[in-house]
Amino acid sequence: MTKAILADVNPGQRQLDSIRALRGIAVLLVLMSHIMSVENKYAGDRLLPDWLEFGFSGVDLFFGISGFIMVYVTWKLAPGARQALSFLSARVGRIYPLYWVVTFALMLVWWQSPHLVFASESKIPNLLHSYALWPSERDPLLPLGWTLIHEMYFYLVFAVLLLLPKNRRLIGLAAWLGLVAVGFFYWLSTEYPPPIPRVIFSSLSLEFVAGALGAYGLFAWKGRGWKWSLIVGAGLFVLGNFWFAFDPPDKMWGHWSRAFYFAPGLLLSLYGVVGWELSGARFSKILCRIGDQSYSLYLTHLLTLSVLGRLWMMWAGPGMADNLLMLPILLLGSIGIGQLTYQFLERPLLGQTRKLRTRWFGKTEA
Repeated sequence: MTKAILADVNPGQRQLDSIRALRGIAVLLVLMSHIMSVENKYAGDRLLPDWLEFGFSGVDLFFGISGFIMVYVTWKLAPGARQALSFLSARVGRIYPLYWVVTFALMLVWWQSPHLVFASESKIPNLLHSYALWPSERDPLLPLGWTLIHEMYFYLVFAVLLLLPKNRRLIGLAAWLGLVAVGFFYWLSTEYPPPIPRVIFSSLSLEFVAGALGAYGLFAWKGRGWKWSLIVGAGLFVLGNFWFAFDPPDKMWGHWSRAFYFAPGLLLSLYGVVGWELSGARFSKILCRIGDQSYSLYLTHLLTLSVLGRLWMMWAGPGMADNLLMLPILLLGSIGIGQLTYQFLERPLLGQTRKLRTRWFGKTEA
């Protein structure tokens, strides 16, 4: 199994079921935290526990996975501007087209009924910044876009690292982390840091680097010691969630405390779970399929939950009967819309962007 994945063939050609399953777990964590919020807002009574709020850590898991995948798919990529641009075009084609479609749908709702989109906000977003995923004082029109702003920043930095020889990229990661640390304490120590430095010097970059280091470890040690790595990493990730019960304000834009709690667990968990796959483990097909549609589900689930939540509010009554009925509908409805979006929008859009990329850059490894 190890030879099949880590042989001389470009590793990016081989999908990892372990990573697909982790994506499924990450998006389900985020989804359950928002289902809890919808129940709290529209139902009038509660069935889901408060600790489901910790599902926001699915975002941290996504960041770690991104760092791992970037190293995994470019492991044998030769340095050069053409390769870096090809890599960046692949990431742009992955992120923007579907995001634009969902944002446009949300914008149509906003034009007709602004209160349905920003019922609790006094300032409207900058539409140009929203579509460009450019850092702004206000979250994007699609609020979850704040995470994509960080993702695109990660990709830009990694594209620059691809200009370096393969044996210097790890040094480049370390240098980037050093710059982030200096900038964090210089810029983000102020009460209201500007939007661009807030992203460039965010400690969330440490989570991305942790995932990247997990991939470097995989190629260096071939998954040896995966059991202890997975046990300790998963334990640290869970402990990071419990920590937020005592200091929840740190959870949105990221502080060193958040990064230090999650990054070690992400590094060890990613190394461990992929090492588990290298040892011959099989992963849940359901989780893998949810992982495949995770981006579509991530982008659409807030819209789905908002619609279903408002319908629920119209007939919600005392007692838990309506909760027992609606909570599975919220979960399955979100997954269903995510799957439809994946099949009929995301996959065709990805096919078109791949054709364009091949036309511009030819067939590349990354």
